Amino acid sequence: MTPDRPRRIPTPRCVAVVGRELAIAWDDGHESYYGFDELRRTCPCAPCRADAEAAAAEGPLRLARGPAPGEISIVRWGAVGSYAIQIVWSDGHGDGIFAFDWLRGACSCDACAPRLGSRPRETPSRLRHGPRGA
Repeated sequence: MTPDRPRRIPTPRCVAVVGRELAIAWDDGHESYYGFDELRRTCPCAPCRADAEAAAAEGPLRLARGPAPGEISIVRWGAVGSYAIQIVWSDGHGDGIFAFDWLRGACSCDACAPRLGSRPRETPSRLRHGPRGA
């Protein structure tokens, strides 16, 4: 019996801002596109996750906080070691570190949607809401 090998996570070959999306070309040839609004809304930092959990507990009738759709943009981004990128947003927030495995797992393009058990989105933004398993 052979031990299971850990699944290799593809790494970005190129990361760019294209229109209102963060585009990533992966080293396995795949491309992913993440809309600014949804990417900002799913920021994985501790304060944003706490805010999201509190909002969910409040129920659907709550006061929405944050920038209006279409107002947020990426001011700059940078690599965090060899495993993630950190994004600084136009609202001044910059604590979120988006791990490459999370980003790749969040891709819901035509090729990835069946793996996620979902249908591809028809909008230009292809980011699922929230990390898998959360």
